[in-house]
Amino acid sequence: MTFQATTASRGSWLLALSLAAVHLVSSVDRHIVTLVLSAIEFEFKLTDTDLGFLHGTAYVLLYAVAIVPFGMLADRHDRRRIVIGGLIIWTIGTAACGLAQSYTQLVVARMVVGLGQAALVPTAISLIAESFGARRMGRPVAVFTAAATLGRGVALFGGGVLLALIINGGLPPLLAPWRMLFLVSLSLNLMVLAWYCTTGPVPRAARSDVSTRDLLGIAASRWPVFLAYFGGAAASISLVQIIAAWTPTMLVRSFAFTASQSGLLFGPIVLCFGPAGNIVGGWFVDHLERRGVPGAPALANALFLIAAILAGSILCSAQTLPIAVTGLMATTFALGMTTPTGLVGIQNLTPTAIRGRVTGVFVLCVTLVSLGAGPVTVGWLSDQFHDAANGLRLAVLVTFWSIGCLGILSAIAAQRLDRATA
Repeated sequence: MTFQATTASRGSWLLALSLAAVHLVSSVDRHIVTLVLSAIEFEFKLTDTDLGFLHGTAYVLLYAVAIVPFGMLADRHDRRRIVIGGLIIWTIGTAACGLAQSYTQLVVARMVVGLGQAALVPTAISLIAESFGARRMGRPVAVFTAAATLGRGVALFGGGVLLALIINGGLPPLLAPWRMLFLVSLSLNLMVLAWYCTTGPVPRAARSDVSTRDLLGIAASRWPVFLAYFGGAAASISLVQIIAAWTPTMLVRSFAFTASQSGLLFGPIVLCFGPAGNIVGGWFVDHLERRGVPGAPALANALFLIAAILAGSILCSAQTLPIAVTGLMATTFALGMTTPTGLVGIQNLTPTAIRGRVTGVFVLCVTLVSLGAGPVTVGWLSDQFHDAANGLRLAVLVTFWSIGCLGILSAIAAQRLDRATA
């Protein structure tokens, strides 16, 4: 059964770009904490496990609770208002991060950020899929995911520049530099919010005569292929989050970087190689789709994960900075290519009327595993190795191979199952 939406047009691309701008801001707010983990660790006397929990698990707690209800709202109500409301909520949470006076308050603030951002992906992907139509979503979804990668680069590079200006500005700071960084960065949120509020509502496509219960039954009957796509996507995003969470700290510990220096190095790499990987990955999926390759998103995911494991091994084993930077560039590009594949795959399998809910459940499960477990697992492993200089790199290497190989197997299974249902 094929579920076809409207033909892609200039208006469709403007919609995709507007949603990408909001996604960029969400990524900045999600990842800017990465740059100041060392400062937070020093001020609150935390362990690597604490830092991993703050970066990943705390964020995902309310995100997990809210994303499916937000997906249901996206299927039934004004999606523009849902995006605006989510943006306001996570902006408040980001401000609270900068004002937190204890580790507990930081955790609560990160939870609020996760709550607001739970509204974005199911709502935006539903809009993009409805606007572009089945089998043509590789590039627009890649643009949307590239914005998140670009936002991570802005958080690291722009945050590194801003942090250096705050520290070296010559004026006595009202707050600690890492706190000022959170608060000053909110100017981007306000600009994007003002811009997005000027956009108009997006008309919905005509509803199917098939009942919602029957549509959900169709989706449920395909649970094996959904599960296999989940495995590949969870592995891909887990590796993305691990690199995002721990690369600045690896640079600090292994190459004696400062926090701002790590952002100034890692940020441009993310800015250049991450979005490029997203776009190439989306283009490759569309290329395979046009050639009639069954399960194209899953096949692409498996190939890209192999490349990511090899590149990550170079990064974690490098003894000199040039080799480490080369490995980081390759890893960022390869992981960028993996990002759109799972989202495209499940949209091709899902009826239009329930895409918000199905996408919400899918993203929820992927996020619970990737962001909730990935960074904290690396932190726990690093603590077990008791090696200040190399323990973190070894923990990342072990996790990369373990998660990456499981993801490759899942992607191969998804390709076979998708081909069987084609």
